Amino acid sequence: MKKLAFLNLLFVAFLTNAQTTVTKNLGDYNTLKVYNGIEVTLIKSTDQKLEITGEKSEMVKIKNVNNTLKLSLPFSLKPDNNAADGKILIKIYYNKNIDVIDANEGATITGKDFKQDKIEVNAQERAFINLTLTTKELKVRASSGGIIKLSGTTTNQEVDVDLYGIYHGFKMNSSAKTDVKAGTGAKAEVNAEKTLHAKVSFGGTIFYKGNPEVVKDKKVIGGIIEKRN
Repeated sequence: MKKLAFLNLLFVAFLTNAQTTVTKNLGDYNTLKVYNGIEVTLIKSTDQKLEITGEKSEMVKIKNVNNTLKLSLPFSLKPDNNAADGKILIKIYYNKNIDVIDANEGATITGKDFKQDKIEVNAQERAFINLTLTTKELKVRASSGGIIKLSGTTTNQEVDVDLYGIYHGFKMNSSAKTDVKAGTGAKAEVNAEKTLHAKVSFGGTIFYKGNPEVVKDKKVIGGIIEKRN
C-alpha cells in the first residue's frame, strides 16, 4: 500500500513538472533578436510559426514589432527567472528571408541551408550563432565575447569583431572581397579568394586562408595578421 502511494506521488510530481509546448503563428519580420540564454533552431518551412518547449516555455516573451521579432524573458526579481538555463528550446519555422540574425545575453541560434542575397549576423554578450548559408553580401559582427561560426559561400563579406568577440569563418568562402577588422582581444578567421583588407588594433588577431590576389593589412597598436594553411 505504501509503495502504491509512493508511485502515485511520483506520478503527480511528474504531471506537475511536465513540459508545456507553446505554439504561435508569426506575422512578417525580417530581423530576429534573441536574449536571456534562449536556444533557437531555425528551420526552413512553408509555415511562419514557432514552437517553444522546456520547463520555462510559458515564460518566454514574444514581441513582433516593426518587422523585428524579439524573444526574451521578462525581468524578474528572482535571478533564476532571468536566464533560460537550458530550459527553453525554440524552433522557428520560417518561409521568408531573415535579413538580420542577432543573438544577445548568452543566447544560441543555429540553422542550416540559408539561401538569400544578403544577411547580417550579430552576436554579443557571450551569445553563439552557428549557420550554414549561401549568400552574396555577408556582414558579421561579434563583440563582448560573442561567437559566430559560419560555413558556406558568399561573394563579399564584411567582418567586424571587437571586445573578445570571435568569428570562425574558415569554412565560409568569399569569392570576391573580404573586409575584416579585429579590435581588443578579438579574433577573426576568414577565407578569402580575391581581395583581403585586414586591420587589427589593441591585440586583435586575424587569421586567413586562401590565396587572395590583393592583401592590404594595417596594424594599429599591436595585433596579429597571419596566413594559415
